[in-house]
Amino acid sequence: MSAPLRLVFGCLLAGACVSNGGAQAKEAAPAATVELNANAAAPADAQAAAEQAPTLGHVAGRVMLRTLNAKGGARLEFPKTGRQLAAGEVLITGDQSLFELRVGEAGWWRVGRRAVVVPLAGGGGRLTAGTALVRVPKGASWRVDAARGSALLAAGLWLLQAVDNEGLKIACVDGPAELLALGEPAAPESANAKATGVGEGSGATAATGGTPAPLDRLKLNPGELVFLRPGGAAFGPIVVIYLEELIATSRLINGFPTPLPELRRLQVLGLVQRQQLKGVTNALVAGARDDQGFEIAVPKAPAKTAAPEPESTTAKAPK
Repeated sequence: MSAPLRLVFGCLLAGACVSNGGAQAKEAAPAATVELNANAAAPADAQAAAEQAPTLGHVAGRVMLRTLNAKGGARLEFPKTGRQLAAGEVLITGDQSLFELRVGEAGWWRVGRRAVVVPLAGGGGRLTAGTALVRVPKGASWRVDAARGSALLAAGLWLLQAVDNEGLKIACVDGPAELLALGEPAAPESANAKATGVGEGSGATAATGGTPAPLDRLKLNPGELVFLRPGGAAFGPIVVIYLEELIATSRLINGFPTPLPELRRLQVLGLVQRQQLKGVTNALVAGARDDQGFEIAVPKAPAKTAAPEPESTTAKAPK
């Protein structure tokens, strides 16, 4: 695979600033192998995440849970901390809402406002709206579905956002970590998806386990972002985001009672990156409305107001 194009950006996942240096080619980091065999030996924390039902941790604001019954009807509830979820149940957040979904001892999802998430067996999930911070435990790999694409996340800390073209915006917050494109997600009614949370997708199925063979793969460093294109067959160019600002401003990092154990190290990484990124401008990476690329917006400069005319200092002659 040819070396990916890396564009240097700064700022948030929802917006990033373009470097004056423009696009620069850079040799791709050698990809580590992600184990696709579901039966392979894994560390205890990964096994616990795969075997244990996801459980709600911190919940703030209006969070709804939708469950389908045997007759095809839906039941709505407002879940509380400690509620265990089954694969296929739907979590929906309102404005100013967020929740944490714990998977085993070391894995979790932190989900923000206006999000729609369906937990899948084994720790993965389906994200069709909103943004989520996901920690995949050591030795594990989690499948994440968008409306029109699937990706496999290796162990690490990831920031995910559903975008208008029904793909995903994926940023590596802590790594390096590997990322695989798996093609189209399985239909929700698929028996395999119901049983394991992993469907066939459009890629060739691996000989072992239920995960499709990868169609594209990248290894991302902390502060690097890509778009998973609609169809899930390929990633877009790698974009470098301003990690320091992301860590300082994200509610998914700072809006929970329990701070990230790796927060101090991430802050140091952000400081180092700030010294490396010089001359950033004010262009923003927005979303992606089609499969041709992503959008860049340049904010308008504030309108200049005319300086007030100085008052006349000429004294009027007395009449």
